[in-house]
Amino acid sequence: MKDTKYWISILTACLLAGSTSIAGEWINLFNGKDLAHWENPYDWGKAEIVDGEIHLTTEKSKWFLSTAQEYSDFIFEVEVKMPEGKCNSGFLFRSHKSKNRMFGYQAEVDPSDRNWSGGLYDEGRRKWFISPNRDHAASTEEREQSIAAFNKRAGTCFKRHGWNKYRIECRGDHIKISVNGVTTTDIHDQEDAKGYIALQHHGEKGQIYRFRNIRIMELTADNTTACSGSTEWTSLFASGDFSNWTNLNGDAVTKGWSIENGIVHRPSRGGDIITREHYENFELRFDWKISEAGNSGVKYRTKGALGLEYQILDDAKHRDKENPTHRAGSLYELQAAPDSKPIKPVGEWNHGRIVANGNTIQHWLNGKKVIEIEIGSDDWNQRFHKSKYNKHEGFGSWTGPILLQDHNDEVWFQNVQIREL
Repeated sequence: MKDTKYWISILTACLLAGSTSIAGEWINLFNGKDLAHWENPYDWGKAEIVDGEIHLTTEKSKWFLSTAQEYSDFIFEVEVKMPEGKCNSGFLFRSHKSKNRMFGYQAEVDPSDRNWSGGLYDEGRRKWFISPNRDHAASTEEREQSIAAFNKRAGTCFKRHGWNKYRIECRGDHIKISVNGVTTTDIHDQEDAKGYIALQHHGEKGQIYRFRNIRIMELTADNTTACSGSTEWTSLFASGDFSNWTNLNGDAVTKGWSIENGIVHRPSRGGDIITREHYENFELRFDWKISEAGNSGVKYRTKGALGLEYQILDDAKHRDKENPTHRAGSLYELQAAPDSKPIKPVGEWNHGRIVANGNTIQHWLNGKKVIEIEIGSDDWNQRFHKSKYNKHEGFGSWTGPILLQDHNDEVWFQNVQIREL
């Protein structure tokens, strides 16, 4: 009966996936106070927080404020308000960046009389290629028909003097853009499957572009479908306190750890803390920030304080950096994350992700997979027998709590979420 109910629930999820997302939950990309999820890849441009909004300005030319993380399949929502006078903006998604350059898909924000807000522009590449197809149409007639069809779809959905809500949905090659509830673009294109999201300032000096209520829901993991059989994401600190956690002895968490504005902080000695629930096959995602010369970790499939560990470290100054398997993102003692990993420095948030599914173990850091190993493989066996864990039978395959480590250093966590696989 249990299996029957399970497959019925998965079938129901798949049937619903075409109209609504069920594979994740909303994550705020802007908390109204700081730009923890964002970065400026340009040598110019200024982003400020004003009354819970992001204000973009420039003294030089066009630029984009980019997410630090890449996204593949998702629903992204944001509100934008444009200044009076000449201006133009847009939202890059699945885009690419290098120093002083970003390019890729862009949902248009167009306050002009042209009314192309919600159109799909390909920044730095194909320009207007499909919705509407101004630049690649085979004839003038085809171009005008495409523009007319877009104007009919979009109408006057964009509010020139008010706030406008954009919604961008990406599922595989299916891209959908809506403005204030009106679907303006609904197409299939295979140019990009993953990339950054960015807010555009078009370069007009003195103009302030305003953004708020920015959030995202990731629909899939590693380019799998929304109907993978995974349960929904659950926040491990949904209650805003430590009611779902204990110390290693099973007692309540009363010292050494604190929560404020959704940020979990270990400011003083309090010991390791563990979830009340036990997990075996799961995906865990979390943001972490370490103190200078600091050391911590996230352990899983644990027994007591022992378990697989996603290492958290100040790679620049902590003495443990001499052992590559002890550096940030590594599978502690067993496999080192590569030197090319995309790590943020002390004081900035990093996004971690752990996938433990059967014998497969993966560690991700800021959108890049840095560890993958199969428990029981020749590679695993060689590493395990050389490690300090080799006397612990079944190590790596236990079912146990998630553990946040107290290693005598300050560490911060936020957006700690899990879904069982």
